Parts: sequence; structure tokens; C-alpha cells
Amino acid sequence: MKERNLTNELSAALDTLSKAVISQPLEKSSDAKLSVRPLLHKGRRIFQVEAQRGAQAFHQNLEGEALLRLCESEWDGRYRQALIVTEEASAQYSLRQNGLYKKSGGAAVPRPAAAQGHNREKQYLLREGEAIPALVDLGVFTADYQIVKARYDKYRQINRFVELIDQAFAGSEEKTITILDFGCGKSYLTFILYYYFAVKRSMDVKIIGYDLKADVVEHCNAIAEKYGYTGLRFVHADVSKDVLYGERVDMVVTLHACDTATDYALHYAIQKGAKHIFSVPCCQHEINGSMHRGGELDVFLRHGIIRERMAALLTDAIRALVLEDRGYAVDMIEFTDFDNTPKNLMIRARRTGKTGTAGRAEARALADRYGFTQTLLRLEAED
Repeated sequence: MKERNLTNELSAALDTLSKAVISQPLEKSSDAKLSVRPLLHKGRRIFQVEAQRGAQAFHQNLEGEALLRLCESEWDGRYRQALIVTEEASAQYSLRQNGLYKKSGGAAVPRPAAAQGHNREKQYLLREGEAIPALVDLGVFTADYQIVKARYDKYRQINRFVELIDQAFAGSEEKTITILDFGCGKSYLTFILYYYFAVKRSMDVKIIGYDLKADVVEHCNAIAEKYGYTGLRFVHADVSKDVLYGERVDMVVTLHACDTATDYALHYAIQKGAKHIFSVPCCQHEINGSMHRGGELDVFLRHGIIRERMAALLTDAIRALVLEDRGYAVDMIEFTDFDNTPKNLMIRARRTGKTGTAGRAEARALADRYGFTQTLLRLEAED
């Protein structure tokens, strides 16, 4: 795609501008985020600029020409990301090394569909037709931002995940966030999280995705570089063995991290004091493979399919107990429809700092009685 001057792009969009968001400054002394929206003042169309400085927001109203002069002198080439939305289309811009911007998208802005009774389709937070170019490279969207039919279930999953995060951040005034995604795989969710926080919420976001497959990590890093996603990187690592990110972490996510990989991710989140955890576990084999008869639960061990389901539920119940002991408010919610994926339970946790020991004691009593092992319980042994 052709590289562009941001001032010229803003000028071309000015007559039908709905909003513009400019974020991720190169210099620490610059405003953290700039938002532009049109206003009517005494019958004239002007533009209000909101500049975010620390915890404060400052406003000024400008004529169109003054706005463009400000963009040219203070913003152009000094911010990494920009979003320009008009009445007809939206587009993202990423700063390149030569000081120009690479445009991504330009898709039409979706118009709300008329109500169609009980047959109308669900309105997703991330809508079909929205300009999310990384999803084209990942095979979820076609070149014109329509959903690839074979990827529709995956599209529903990542939308649901982001909707649940959006609920947790309703009313939040956080301006920066660091997220770790464990077992990111092809990274559909990782790229969407970056888009959601960087574009939808205009936050300064850093995301690191960990996965065991070196070729997948290399491919995802190439896509991130292609679109100028400077706050997004992928690392080839084993979460159960390797040294991981050592600085502050605000959120830990896992989407179908297999078996004990979920436990290592939760343990890492606890040790780092992450404020938010969103985890959809997968393939909980550990308890099922180690438990024996020992008490009231024996009735669940007679048939293989019931034993397997009970062991999976017990695994997540113990994870919740450990998290609660370690200072988190936990709720278990249905992640998506069972017919979309049988692994449809999400552990959602928010740090409160209120710790205890009763949950782990209860879990250990069960483990001793039935002879099973559970990795998070072992990693978070009582002090």
C-alpha cells in the first residue's frame, strides 16, 4: 500500500469526518493520545481536540485550517498510530521509519441493519466489514473484510472473548496496558486484542504472545511488523520451563491452552500480580489420569465419559479455589455456545488482594483422598 502524509489524509477526510484518534507518541513529553471530533458551534462546523496528559484531558476548538496546521506541526510523524473515521469509511495508519504512514483498511463503515424480528443476526463488537487487516493475513477475513465461511466459528469465539473483556473494562480510565497471551497459536485473539485496545480504546498497549511453535511465532511477528504494530510481539517459549516477561503485567489471557499449560499461565499471573485474568482452559487430562476411588465422588468414576467430564470440572473448580486464596475475585462463565466448542467455560478473575488459605486446604483434602495431582495446586502450595 502507498505510504502517506497524515496531514493530507486528515485534510481529505475533513468534510465527512466522524472522529480521529492519534496515539502512541514517539516522545514521552508529547500528549499520550489525541482525539478529534466535529462540533456545531453557532451554526458553524468546528473540531474539538481532546489531548490526554496523564490523568487529565485538555480541550480546544479549532477551525478546519487550524486543525490541519496543528496536525502538520505537532502530530504528523510524531505518533505511531492513527485512526480516521468518516461517514463512509474507516482506516488505520501506522508510522513507518521514513516518517510517512502506511494505510490499512479503508473499508466502509457498517450501517446498523433494520430490525428483523427474531431472525436478525447478532451484532458483534467486532463487525464484519470492519477494517482489521491482520485478520485478512490470518485467513479470518477476505480481502474486502468479509468473514471466511470456514473461520466463522473462530470469529464468534474471538468476538465473545473480546466482549467479555469489554464488559470488564466498562468505565475504566486506564490508558496503558501490558498483556501476555499464553499458547497464542495462530494468534487470532492476540491480534484482535491489540486492535481492541489500540484502536477501539485508544490505549498504549503492549502484548506478548507465547507459543511452542517457532514457525507460527515467526509468521505472526511478520504480520505485526507488516502493519506497524510496534506494541505486539511473539516469542517462541515453553511456559512451563522458560524464563518469561519480567516486568509489570496487567492482564494474562489463555484461549484453549492445553492441559497444564493453563495452570502455568495462571501461576505466572498470580506471581506477577496481574490485575485481570481471562482463561478458557482445554483438555484437562491431569486429574482424570491420576485419580482413584476414595469416597463420595466414586459414583462419577464408573463410566469413562462421566469421569472425564467430572475431572475437567474438578480441575477448574480447584483453579478457582487457588485463585481466590491468592487474592482474586473469580467467576465462571459460559464462554460461547456448546455447539460452537465443547471447551466453553471461562475463568474470569480480577485481583482484589484479599488472600486466604481455606480454598487450597479444601482442594488438598480432595487430592489426598482421591490420589490425584493438580499442577496449579502444587505450584501454589500453601505458605
